[in-house]
Amino acid sequence: MPDRPSDAAWANLGAQAGLCRTCRHARLNETRRGTAYLRCTRAEWDPALTRYPRLPVTECTGFDLPPEDRDGVSGHLG
Repeated sequence: MPDRPSDAAWANLGAQAGLCRTCRHARLNETRRGTAYLRCTRAEWDPALTRYPRLPVTECTGFDLPPEDRDGVSGHLG
């Protein structure tokens, strides 16, 4: 499994990611100029999801924790 982005990389996003911060399908991409954006890889095969979600994501039908982080967390922030 690839390493998770650093806290500094998340800070470059410019917005709180919400659920995407811990979702296994979220990919944080950074350009050479330092711009960061979040992409949902599940949106490639799940038409109910948006490829580039509006942040912060507080509810998502596709939310899924990485296997090492699963502990009964549901797909919403309360």
